[in-house]
Amino acid sequence: MCDKKIDIRAVDRSDCKDLYAWRSDIVSRMMFFNSNIPTYQEHFQWFNSSLNNTDRKLYIGEIDSTKIGVCRFDRDTKSEVVEVSININPKCRGRGYGKRLLASSIKAFQEVYRCEFLAKIKPENLASLKIFKSVGFQDISFKKEMIVLVKYEKNIKFKEVDQNDTEVLFELLKQRVHSISHIRAPTLDEHEAFVKANPYRYWAIVLEDDCPIGTFYLQNDNSVGLNINEPKLFYVSQILTYIRTKFEPLGEQKSKVPPYFYVNASCGNEKLGRLLIQCGGNPIQISYKV
Repeated sequence: MCDKKIDIRAVDRSDCKDLYAWRSDIVSRMMFFNSNIPTYQEHFQWFNSSLNNTDRKLYIGEIDSTKIGVCRFDRDTKSEVVEVSININPKCRGRGYGKRLLASSIKAFQEVYRCEFLAKIKPENLASLKIFKSVGFQDISFKKEMIVLVKYEKNIKFKEVDQNDTEVLFELLKQRVHSISHIRAPTLDEHEAFVKANPYRYWAIVLEDDCPIGTFYLQNDNSVGLNINEPKLFYVSQILTYIRTKFEPLGEQKSKVPPYFYVNASCGNEKLGRLLIQCGGNPIQISYKV
């Protein structure tokens, strides 16, 4: 059976009892963030709500007449990111179905939606971590209670800014929708003088397939500026990973410089804020112009 094709279909009402049995399995519950076993009535309400939720898709994987497991997709409309989770039929564990079920379900979902994928997994859930990484997910945030993973489908790189980048930076600046530091856009001469002065600790252009898509910078107060014209989870997570890998926060100065990096975002840029949270960021303040 393990070599046979897994057929993927949308969950229907006939699957309610099976999903309840899988959700109630002791081993499964240990890997859930909420380990409490729901009553059947609670599950029934959740199941019906899921079927009626346009931002949630549930897929069953089958081989012949055997249900292998379920894959769930929850779409966050604010960030356009889809959270993915998987639960294998306890009777089908240990047979190598997880990777194939996840990959096939993602393929089926992508036939309807184009999106980015995110997963949240307990550090001790080694089986799920292995499955998700085997289909291209990479961890972007590691905490005691949770590992956050993102599926990467492209490669980006970073180029440190120098004076030859003035025109490229000016074009990116003209495309910017959200801004914190200025009300009136600078002239080319003003911008050129700014680039020459370069007040940042580090400043880089973000490139996708050698095409500039934005910039980021670090300041001496450990603040990070992210200027991506069309922010995506992939871009934001890669930038944050790069910063964490290449740099250390400067020393703490009480009431001036915190001992960690933090990102300033325009209050109008709700999508960027949501993406930062999904990358493991924690909101710490809201600033007001007075």
